[in-house]
Amino acid sequence: MPEATTVWMVRLDRGQAEDDVRGTLELEPDAVVFTEAHTGFQHRIPITEMQRPKRVKGSPILMVSHATSGDVRRVAFYFSQPPPLRPPEPGSMSLPESGLAGRPAGPFGAFRRSSKRRHMRTNLGYLTTANAGHKAVIQAWVDEIGARMRAG
Repeated sequence: MPEATTVWMVRLDRGQAEDDVRGTLELEPDAVVFTEAHTGFQHRIPITEMQRPKRVKGSPILMVSHATSGDVRRVAFYFSQPPPLRPPEPGSMSLPESGLAGRPAGPFGAFRRSSKRRHMRTNLGYLTTANAGHKAVIQAWVDEIGARMRAG
């Protein structure tokens, strides 16, 4: 059984995507529980309402889909701090603790704009690097939740 883990939750539903929320992910006998670090609020996802969870290959992300009131909701749990969803403002940092600025590097970087494509490419590189130590842990979560879904 996977141990309680610090993760960041991001809701992926259209119109409800928000910034990441840091907290603790735990597995109870009948539900996956995310407890927000700042507020202590608990989000319970009953295993009976879940679809099979997925590990996003090449990234430290556990994807969970579940049915609530007839609608399918999607949630991503990042096992390392996720990169910002929106391109950075000029002069701000692009990634958490990376030292990469929001502007392109090089002698003409000050004259080039940051593009969405560059932002996505930088985020992808960050997630691939951050995945190194989390693959086995995320796969353990997927396997345990899948086993409980089959048993219950």
